[in-house]
Amino acid sequence: MASLLVELHAEMEDGTEHDVVADQRDVAKWEIQDFGCPFDNIHTRPLLAYRWLAWSAMSRRGLTSLKWDEFDAQCIEVRDQDHDEEDGASGDGTLPGHTAP
Repeated sequence: MASLLVELHAEMEDGTEHDVVADQRDVAKWEIQDFGCPFDNIHTRPLLAYRWLAWSAMSRRGLTSLKWDEFDAQCIEVRDQDHDEEDGASGDGTLPGHTAP
């Protein structure tokens, strides 16, 4: 099975910004949440998934000590790191995430 990497950029209310990479550990934790869903069906809740995966990766790396609800309240935006600043679309127009060789 290929490795799953989701490269995310999170902007917080206090002005801090974080670039993180969510991986299979974060996706597996997402799938078992009451509000989660299988990652291959992530299109049903993409904004929640972006935010939760960023929080999970940041928590795992020690970049935040906020609980999920606190993070969600203080997070302004999470987007794909490949986000095209000019037109506001991701590089290929899809949700963040790709398989790595």
